[in-house]
Amino acid sequence: MRKLTTALALTTAAVALAAGTAGTAVAAPMPAQHLTLDSWTLLNEHGPGPNPGERLTAWVSARTVGGHAGGHAVVQHVFEKTGTIRAEFDVDCLTVDGTGTITVTGPIAQIVVTPLGGEPHLFEEGRHPEAGLTFYPADEQHQRRVGWNRTDPQRHSEVVKCGAVPAGFWVIDGGTFLRR
Repeated sequence: MRKLTTALALTTAAVALAAGTAGTAVAAPMPAQHLTLDSWTLLNEHGPGPNPGERLTAWVSARTVGGHAGGHAVVQHVFEKTGTIRAEFDVDCLTVDGTGTITVTGPIAQIVVTPLGGEPHLFEEGRHPEAGLTFYPADEQHQRRVGWNRTDPQRHSEVVKCGAVPAGFWVIDGGTFLRR
């Protein structure tokens, strides 16, 4: 359990560090009345290649109808030797800007920590900070990036409703599909 908690702390610190240093300028979001986003991506926080020993995925099913967003997102980090951290949030905003950058935000419904061989338990039960995922278009090297973060004063991170999260992860598999 201590290893899993340490892994959680290291992961959140790495996310905070990456989010603070890998920012990308983004055009203002375009107003949209009808959008649908379906995404499943395998991510790596260390670079564009494989990530042995851990598996980080982001799954999103979101929509905007008549300017009102809804849906669900799950970010799961599996550590082969220590366990799993799963954060789920309800989408309260879905935007796309002029560059094709897609952002979903919403309050965290729950974070479940499951130590290897142990029972799952809720982490920070009762807290519902804003969380966000931002999917960036491929860059000049054809690499796709994703930003993921949640508001946490201890990590000095803040996610604002409808605000883009700076890129901190590389997409190594999967896809993101936006329909207008």
